[in-house]
Formats: sequence, C-alpha cells, structure tokens
Amino acid sequence: MLHSQILQINVFSHLFVPAPFMDSSSCIKKIPDSNGVITLFIHLQSPVAPLVCPHCSSFNHHISKGLRSIELKHFSFGSIPVVLVVSYHRYICKDCSSYFSENIPFQFDNRKATVPNVQSALFEMKENHSMASISRMHDLGKNTIYRIFNENIHIPDRFYHLSSVISIDEFKATSDKGTYAFNIVDPITGKTLDIIEDRKASFLRNYFLRFPFHERKKVKFIIMDLSSSFYCIMHSLFPHAQIICDRFHYIRLAGQNFIQSRLDACSFLHDKPLAKSIKRNLRLFYKYKKGLDNDKTWYDFHLRRYFTCASYIDYLYTLSERRNKDNCHHNTMFDSLIIMEMLDNYEIYQNLLKLIHEKNELNSMMIIKWLDYIFDTQNSYYLITAKNFRKKWFIPLLCSLSYTTIYKRRTGSYKTSFNNGFIEGMNNKIKLIKRNAYGFRYFYNLRKRIFLYLGYSYSFTYKDTKKGIPIFQ
Repeated sequence: MLHSQILQINVFSHLFVPAPFMDSSSCIKKIPDSNGVITLFIHLQSPVAPLVCPHCSSFNHHISKGLRSIELKHFSFGSIPVVLVVSYHRYICKDCSSYFSENIPFQFDNRKATVPNVQSALFEMKENHSMASISRMHDLGKNTIYRIFNENIHIPDRFYHLSSVISIDEFKATSDKGTYAFNIVDPITGKTLDIIEDRKASFLRNYFLRFPFHERKKVKFIIMDLSSSFYCIMHSLFPHAQIICDRFHYIRLAGQNFIQSRLDACSFLHDKPLAKSIKRNLRLFYKYKKGLDNDKTWYDFHLRRYFTCASYIDYLYTLSERRNKDNCHHNTMFDSLIIMEMLDNYEIYQNLLKLIHEKNELNSMMIIKWLDYIFDTQNSYYLITAKNFRKKWFIPLLCSLSYTTIYKRRTGSYKTSFNNGFIEGMNNKIKLIKRNAYGFRYFYNLRKRIFLYLGYSYSFTYKDTKKGIPIFQ
C-alpha cells in the first residue's frame, strides 16, 4: 500500500508498484545523491500490461525492448528530499516498427518531476516567492521552474460582466507591449477584473468597445486619478457613468503647492535656524491642524526649544506677528512677512483638509468658497491647481466628498467614500512581484504571475508525445 497511501501518485489503473533495487532487497534507499545530500530513493516498476500502439493503434502486438529508468523529483519528506526511481518498459510495434514507451501518469510533461511536486511549487507562487527560492524548496532546477511557468501554465482570457462601480489606474509594466499597463478592479468586492497591456487611448477603446452598449450602461461610477486623458476616454465610452476623482490625488496636488511655498519661504528667511527647522518638520504641515498632538513633547535642535505639534504651529503664528512691534529690525520684519505668507498658504491647504475630515452638507458651497479665495487673492502657488479644479474636476471632486458606499471584504463590510485605495494597494503588490522577480521582460509573464498571486484559475498545457496507452483507464 506504499504507492497508494503514502505517495498518492497513481490515479490510473495501470499502476507502478514498489520493486526492490537490483543491489538490495528493499525498494527504499536513504543514501547521499550526486551532490552529497542525504536523499530518500524509492524504486517503482510497472508490470507488463496490454498496451495500444500510439502510432498504428494495434493492440497487444509489440515486443518489449527491456526496462529503462528515470529519476523523478518528488516533494520532500520533511527535510529529506525524495526521488522516485521509476523503471518503465520500452516496446517496438510489430506492425509499424515504431518504438514507444509506457506512459508514467504521475510524471509532469516529460520532465524529471512529479505532478504533485509541480503543483506544490505552483502553490508557492501564490505566496509571491521568487522562482529561485521555489526551486530550492522543491529541489528543482531554476530553468525547470522557468520552463514550467512559461510553457505549461496558461491563464485563460478574462470574460466578465462590468460592475456598477469600477476603479481604474495605471502602473509601470514592461517595454515589449506598453511601458504602462492599465488595471481595472471592482473596489466594492475587492476583485481585479483585468490587466490590459497598454494605456493608449486607441487600445482602451478597442478593449472596452467589445462590451455592448447595454453592458457599458450598467457602470454608474468610475473612480480614477486626475488624468485628463483617462477622463476623456472614460467619458466617451461610459456616457451614463459619473466619474469620481480619488481624494488622495487632489490632496497631494494641493500639498505639493504648499510644499513649494514652504521651500521658497525657507530660502528667503534670514533666520537660518528657523529655516532649517521648518524644512525638517515637513510631515507636521501635512497633518490636519485640529488633529495635531498637544501632549507629547519633542526637542527642536535648531531652535533649541521643546515643542508639541500644536505648539510648534502656534509658535510660527507668534513669529508672524512680530512685525507689529515697535523698533522691529527690518530683517525681523521681513522674516515675519515671509512666515505670514507661508501660513496663509498653510491655511488654504488646511481648509481643503477640513472638507474631508469634517462632513458638511454644503460641500459645493465650501468648494466654491475655497476656489474663490484663491482667485481673489491671485495666489501664485494654488492658481493653476484651482483653474484645473474649476474647469475639469469640480463635479468629480464634489462627488468624492458627497457619495458613500459599502465596501465588502472577507472580514466584513464597512461604509466609506468612493476611493482608489484598493487599486493603489494592488499596484503596491505588483511592484513587490516585480521586485522579487528582479523585473519582467515580457508583459504576458508579468500578467500571468499577477493572476497566479491573486489566486485566479489556470490550466496546464502539455506537449503532444507518443506514449503507450493502457487498455483500461
């Protein structure tokens, strides 16, 4: 029962049974292999059984040409590698004079590995292990793993129905197709719908136009970043869908405008310790002002004072008011004006954060007020961003603040606003896959590895070989 209960490799009626080695009375050996590693060798041999010639289909009309043996790598028994030494018969047909050999049902595609070992190696790809580490864990050559991945694994084409909410984004892929690939996900259920090889407008139109109009009409919301080209394409392909821009992208754009004003202020300040302190505490300005910590103190080595996050901002406001004092030095007055201008830009950024952190039914009025203030003051740092928001992204920005939905995950469901958080997390996983593999040359292999990591279905493709067919299977 060794071959059926422990190895579990014979799924056909034509069984390979344990047989003793030629120089031993046992079918199991535990000896060093050619590399000096202690390995468990198990000898299996097939009994002579009636076969059908694969060339002329003649039945049981062949002559045995003796036994041949092959060593197949099986999955390890604990820390000990296991090798199956399989002895099989080779025949010559009397009718067509063709040579053929017995079929080994547990051999994977004429390679020196068993099917369970290869399937176990493929399971490791779902854990995002590199192919070199998989080859070491399963005692297979690196080139064997590469060939199995390239030649024997097939990911079927994706056929799916468009959901009511889709999220789109791009990521850097390979240079053989398009430098940037296009990712489509369903953020509600957390499923990747498809990965497209190119982000060009003509390619995207050809891809989405394969869906009939009544199918594209089902899409109600499209979540995306601030890409004008994607906006035009999606608006033409999905005229009934409402486009929503992700909060992170327009907050980051406004934050970059404030960073530029902060750097300009630091370059103009005469008080160099203060300028270095403002440069060092970059992340403090990114936070929402009402959420700043006022309990934990820290020491500023440039100003040589203890602060909390809230008291540091208050200290800057105090410095901006020094210009009102009598007998103020002109350098001090100039620095106060510079800090006052920087804090004015800081307030503009904080007012945008207020729209996100504090829910308000009058979001449209608050956005209009925020934009009007920039246009009235002609703020050079935010003016281009404000024009872009008002011309193209006012409605998508307003929808990102107003609409909410329920996201479903394995651990449960939660209510939140429409966002691109899931697809951004997917892009990070894709970067991790590329980094572990030291990059991919072909997009097909990258796409295949991504879908294997996500647990999507795949199929094996085998080479067409001429093997003897058992009569009873």
